[in-house]
Amino acid sequence: MVSLLIRDARLDDAAAVRAVQQAAFLPLVPQLPSRPTALSEDEAFLRPFLESIPQRVVVAQVGEKLVGAGRVEGAPPTGALKRIAVHPDWQSHGVGRQVVIALEARARELGFLRLRAGTRRRLPGNRAFYERLGYRVVAIEPYPPGIDDETVWLEKLL
Repeated sequence: MVSLLIRDARLDDAAAVRAVQQAAFLPLVPQLPSRPTALSEDEAFLRPFLESIPQRVVVAQVGEKLVGAGRVEGAPPTGALKRIAVHPDWQSHGVGRQVVIALEARARELGFLRLRAGTRRRLPGNRAFYERLGYRVVAIEPYPPGIDDETVWLEKLL
């Protein structure tokens, strides 16, 4: 049995968080009409999130290896789940679920009353993931002009 540790991210996790995001989002490129913006986030972009006090980024760790990550952005009362990423080798093992549960707990501590998550219409598995966690569709918006896709917004009261 493998032991999964969910913990607050540290500044020295920047490279590993980026690697998990790259591994998780790169396989989506063939399914989407535009490149996921998560692939543009480098270590310098991630550092302010990792330095935030109170902490808003959690990671999932197996042994010494980071296998998942995610963050909460925004200001109470409504926050946003961002960059929920799980390394493909660890997908469908409950890692993403544990990351989201930890972020929901953190959001409550920070005074958030609800969380939103956005995913693309072309990624129905992501929508189903959030719905299994109690999120409900609250809006569907066109993706930026010129891109044949839509953003599906889901929300959960905490």
